[in-house]
Amino acid sequence: MKKIILFAATLACVAVTKAQVTTDTLKQQQLDEVVVAGVRVQKNAPYAVSNIKKSELESFSKSGRELPLLLSMTPGVLAWGENGLGTGTAAMRIRGAAGSRINITLDGIALNSPEDQTVFWANMNSYAALMRSVQIQRGIGTSTNGDGAFGGSVSLATNIPSKKPSVEVSGSYGSYNTYNAGVNFSSGLLFNHLIFDGAYHETATDGYVHGTSGRSGSYYGGLTWLGNNFRISYKNIGNFEKTGQAWNGVVTGSNDLSLMDGTYGTTTGITTYKDMYDRGLGKFNPLYEYLQTDASGAFVKDAKGNYLTTRYTMRDGSLWNKTTDNFYQNHNLLSFAFHPSKHWSHNVTLHYTYGYGYYSEFKHNTKFAKFGLIFTDNSGQVVKKSDFVRLKGLTQHTYGIAYTSNYKDENWNVTGGLNLQQFRGGHFGYLTYIKNTEADAKYRAGGHNYKYYDSDAHKYDYSGFFKANYHFADYWNVFMDLQYRHVEYMTDGENDRFYKVGNTYQNQSLNISERYDFVNPKAGISYYRGGHKAYGSIAYANREPERNNFTENGSYPAPEPERMMDIELGYQYNGRNWNAGINLYYMDYNNQFVQTGAQSDIGENLTTNIKSSYRMGAEIEAGWSPLSWLTIEGNAALSRNIIKDFDEMASVDWESSFRKIHYGHSTLAFSPSAILNGMLNLHYKGFEAMWHTNFVSRQYLDNTKNLTRSLPCYSQSNLNFSYTIRPAKHIAGLKEAVLGMNLNNIFNRHYAASGWVYSSILDNNGHPNENRYTQIGFIPMAGFNIMGNITLKF
Repeated sequence: MKKIILFAATLACVAVTKAQVTTDTLKQQQLDEVVVAGVRVQKNAPYAVSNIKKSELESFSKSGRELPLLLSMTPGVLAWGENGLGTGTAAMRIRGAAGSRINITLDGIALNSPEDQTVFWANMNSYAALMRSVQIQRGIGTSTNGDGAFGGSVSLATNIPSKKPSVEVSGSYGSYNTYNAGVNFSSGLLFNHLIFDGAYHETATDGYVHGTSGRSGSYYGGLTWLGNNFRISYKNIGNFEKTGQAWNGVVTGSNDLSLMDGTYGTTTGITTYKDMYDRGLGKFNPLYEYLQTDASGAFVKDAKGNYLTTRYTMRDGSLWNKTTDNFYQNHNLLSFAFHPSKHWSHNVTLHYTYGYGYYSEFKHNTKFAKFGLIFTDNSGQVVKKSDFVRLKGLTQHTYGIAYTSNYKDENWNVTGGLNLQQFRGGHFGYLTYIKNTEADAKYRAGGHNYKYYDSDAHKYDYSGFFKANYHFADYWNVFMDLQYRHVEYMTDGENDRFYKVGNTYQNQSLNISERYDFVNPKAGISYYRGGHKAYGSIAYANREPERNNFTENGSYPAPEPERMMDIELGYQYNGRNWNAGINLYYMDYNNQFVQTGAQSDIGENLTTNIKSSYRMGAEIEAGWSPLSWLTIEGNAALSRNIIKDFDEMASVDWESSFRKIHYGHSTLAFSPSAILNGMLNLHYKGFEAMWHTNFVSRQYLDNTKNLTRSLPCYSQSNLNFSYTIRPAKHIAGLKEAVLGMNLNNIFNRHYAASGWVYSSILDNNGHPNENRYTQIGFIPMAGFNIMGNITLKF
């Protein structure tokens, strides 16, 4: 009903809007620019930057996939989706750096979760449909709001409200019962000043991996008042998702028995994800099902040699539906942009974000101790294990103010800004089901869920920056940037980890209060003349630990802040019908956060500081348009990602002890040395075809550079078609219709884009250090899949 009312209101607004009043287009454009001026690169600034235009975002939005999959077409970006299709839960890395090291802003406001310091893209479905542009800065980049950018930053800018009344309706359907549907509208200019616009989009799928069906979506509503030299706008952007989860990936085994070739001397032939696929386990999800075993504990195969799986069952014999992540988030932005004179512009934004969510997970044959319980049944026997369903959730309130001021003349472009943000949140966990009936009656008496942890957190993030670009001697620009950032993080309560004290268990008590003060300077110079641009810059940044770095370290001290110096050198040329560029970088880390394999006193992987590590590489881009209807583009990111003097604490006999193994030089995990993209675009009149091929080299799953514990290189190709029809006479107000088809992974490659590894030295069981016992969780992408779409614009 809500959707029907919204759509009806849209048509009514369009129907009654007839008159348009001419406004100063240049000033409105300047007002649009000042909203993101504080976090985006200034013209000719000395940084490695990629920009994505509105037309590319519009086309991509019809696929239902999350934004990281589009960003992965730019240099040095690797992206994947946990369900294999790129819808729902998705993630990305820039220059090998994970999501918590990538700063994301929406109209200049930080989107990263303050505690986890990452963006959960499942909560941002169809955001491409709401954006007018995206800018990716690789490396530290220019100063921004929110958490420090160690791998890169991504600035999202929302659509400019249309002054003309319009409605756009789109629908897509494809493989794995995947659909995407949406509507965008604008009332046009009302009363010479007011625009009301909005959007609703949602995606649903059965998923490629078992148990990953789900539905997610986003909605937007905005009011904009346009004055002669100012603009006031309110934007409400909401997101929801209920998606099946596969965060463990396709796992090579179950419990202490691995399917990896050579385990305990057996031959399985399994070393890669493709091997799992060939043996019937390409969609296996241990959050949804388990591997069948016989009386001896060996895995069972069918007559074709495929391994068999069984769904988890509940106490009444019904099947466990699936593990789900459920989250709702609502962003509120109230902005005032003011352009009082030719040289000055200002923007101030008040913002508030509310988030609430939880995941519900089946825990098969799990110890009571995992939840701090010791259970004795009516016969006096201690019961150690049962099946459980746990619910882990959180609430989030983030609010603040961001102010940006810009001065610009023939020589100077100066921007200053303040960002004051506060966060408060809560974490909680319940047991909602225990298969053992006696235990269920005891701990969930009366059907009330058993709470086994509860904690609160506060974080204050205050920063200010000043950046200036000075143009001199016709072709030169010098750039300076200085940011100060003050961070306070406090959390208290009981964590979901336990210590055994005598004959009972006690929650890990949280009492964390930390303060950090960071100064982040940057400077650079650039030369621009006749299509040639050369630049160089040096930047220094700091970053505080994440929540898990505190909570999972137990009684061990949290790591110190990590720091990085980033040096960038680049050259670009833009000719009449071709362009080329290269960017060289050296990112030198001090105290980088790394898990060495050591465990804390609560049994979690311990995060420690590694004194010295670095990333260095070259990012190459080129494009050529030999004909008016043909464009050829490509980019390559080539890198070395080294950790120096690394001491691994290798597990021995299932963590009964640990062995220190030293590596003078090793490769940082999840850091491919080559990421290549090639694109060919044909466009003639209303027809457009786009070919995209990418290649990703080997990724190591830990920091030991071991081939067994790695993902092999892969390559895959996509082909997209579209045809635009613009009727000479508008039929029922129809101005444009677009028909499209996306063919993904057209050569049906079976590969994993990410994963994890567990290994242990078992000297007495045929697994010395050179041939460790190993289990791998592969995060696969689907084979060939297809989606068709149609868009109607009125």
